[in-house]
Amino acid sequence: MKKLARTLQRVAERLRPQRDAVVEEWARALVPLGSGTADEVRADCARSFDALLVRLSAGDVEGLLVEEARQASLDARRGKSTVVRARELRILSRCLRAHLVAPDPAPDDLESLTSVDELIMHRLEALLGAQEEESTRRLLETQEQGAQAAERAREGRRVNEALRRAESKSRHRAEQLGLLASVVRRIAPIREPGELMQQAAESIRARMDHTYVAVVVLDDAGSLIGRWSGRPGVGRESRGRAEGLPGGVIGRAIRLRAPQAVGDVSDDPDYLPDVPGTRSEMVIPLLQGAQVLGALDFQSERPYAFALDDVAAGETLADFLVIALENARLYQEARQRNHGSPS
Repeated sequence: MKKLARTLQRVAERLRPQRDAVVEEWARALVPLGSGTADEVRADCARSFDALLVRLSAGDVEGLLVEEARQASLDARRGKSTVVRARELRILSRCLRAHLVAPDPAPDDLESLTSVDELIMHRLEALLGAQEEESTRRLLETQEQGAQAAERAREGRRVNEALRRAESKSRHRAEQLGLLASVVRRIAPIREPGELMQQAAESIRARMDHTYVAVVVLDDAGSLIGRWSGRPGVGRESRGRAEGLPGGVIGRAIRLRAPQAVGDVSDDPDYLPDVPGTRSEMVIPLLQGAQVLGALDFQSERPYAFALDDVAAGETLADFLVIALENARLYQEARQRNHGSPS
């Protein structure tokens, strides 16, 4: 953390002269999301960015993360979703990258890019951790309330059933949050796009026990390339490279730029039976602004396996993947330029 803090001190000095431009770009990207009027959003962005520069200039990364976790815990207790804050941080990350990477990157640019990426990931982890902690607290509270209510004989059966449903929902939410945190930790240090997609597909599939998970991106010709992970027996191998034209439910998600959840694939005219045994499918497009980069594909042997909260978790995962893939691409391009430059 000390090395990261020192690097981010230098980053803060590089960003300080560009403060107004960063705030303006960040605010402009947030206004369409309905966070408030343009003036309100710009003022919030200015306060937040100024506070960030103060922390980074002082080398106080740990203090920044502690404050992020504290505020996230307060928001979680008030019932506020962390999704909005996470989206704000991801958009800020894109704005910062644009001001840190020169057309012909130097080694210092790579170090700055990596340090900002690591900081954003730490801040997102703080949000996820706070939400997970609150979910656990609410589960325990629900259990205690259920135990007390169960002592009242006439209410026993009804309360136990309500408790069972609450426990099931809390466990599912905790699983989703745990998935997000584990995927972020696993892919954050990876700088090779193919390996990044493979590790993401494998960690998501293993954690949620889906039949099949794929991460695919569009190439320059408009075809999909990527990596997949499947339950043993789904294919000849349990992992591999995926490629083809964007058809089926994936093609529809890309065309509409919107998540697609199919409860029963036998009723969907667009479904392509490419994975034996699939009963339901969920596809989340990978979006960078208005541009579609690819998709995250989930398939399950269970019908109606994907609910609205699964879609929300999938969208958060997709946002993480977009950031990680873009950082990996920039890192690879910069490294190739540096290696190709005369010594």
